[in-house]
Amino acid sequence: MDAKPPAVQRYDNPRALFPAEHWLDLAIGLIAWFATRKNPSLAVRTLGTFVGATLVARAAHGHPRMGRVMRFTPIGGGIERS
Repeated sequence: MDAKPPAVQRYDNPRALFPAEHWLDLAIGLIAWFATRKNPSLAVRTLGTFVGATLVARAAHGHPRMGRVMRFTPIGGGIERS
């Protein structure tokens, strides 16, 4: 009963599409956040924060040292790190 459906397994443990994808995710996530953080529109800032944090989290997934980068994202400061 411990076996998860294949779709849930892919979601829980995403695999990189190409080598060093996590660096590209990190760069695009930080660019999205920095590019939108001073925009006067609340919707643009919210979307930039969401996209940036999501990509940085994807970059940090499975990379223990990369997880330290999360503290520099707008919502990553509240995440407990081990």
